[in-house]
Amino acid sequence: SLSRLGGGIGTRGPGEKKLEVDRRLIRDRISILKQELGNVKRTRETERQLRIRNRIPVISIVGYTNAGKSTLLNYLTNADVLEEDKLFATLDPTTRNLTMESGQQILLTDTVGFIRKLPHHLIEAFRSTLEEAKYADIILHVVDSSSPDAYTQMHIVYKTLKDLGVQDKTIITAFNKQDRVEEDNIIKDFHSDYTIRISAKTGKGINELLKLIEKVLNERKVLIERLFTYNEAGKIQTIRKYGQLLLEEYQQDGIFVRAYVPKDIYDGLY
Repeated sequence: SLSRLGGGIGTRGPGEKKLEVDRRLIRDRISILKQELGNVKRTRETERQLRIRNRIPVISIVGYTNAGKSTLLNYLTNADVLEEDKLFATLDPTTRNLTMESGQQILLTDTVGFIRKLPHHLIEAFRSTLEEAKYADIILHVVDSSSPDAYTQMHIVYKTLKDLGVQDKTIITAFNKQDRVEEDNIIKDFHSDYTIRISAKTGKGINELLKLIEKVLNERKVLIERLFTYNEAGKIQTIRKYGQLLLEEYQQDGIFVRAYVPKDIYDGLY
């Protein structure tokens, strides 16, 4: 009846009032979220500067929503990251430290899942979380290889990365959820530099993935072989901190070192 809907002409019924309240609550919620995203952005920028200063390689985990990114991060680092079959289950990027077998430290960053036709205003809203990929050393693209839409989802991921200005990055594509696909399932990614088949749920292929990451990181380094005097021992500490020490041999005249080091510190070691 008219009375239940708010009455007659010129009156403000309860239904209309509820609509106004709902709109105000939505506006307030949007305002709070914008403020939180602003705080996230400032925090991430500060953390990025620290990572750059400390020269710790960053691997950004990207992929279509529900591809298994958070599951992979949890498996690699035992991080307690939310895993849900929902859009945007991971809003704030979660970064975890991982020490490789060689002793090399890396940072793994989970990002919000990409979706088809992500609206422009949402790209702007999530830019502070998505743009972790822009500052990464390696992009780890996780694909749900069991999905019938895998190729479409890969296309959407690359388009979103392009929209964010992510370019000239080494990309490793991990075809995840191998525990759900047949052995003869053939899927390829022609945009990536490397591909590997894994299951973040069972651990299949994870060791091979870590070796591949280390291989890619070593390609960015320079091999150094030289004898340091005992007075130069501090330089060896620098190698330990930023590089990969392969051999340290104490001799009469000093310490012989064989190591991989980042190109930007190589000259300073001579």
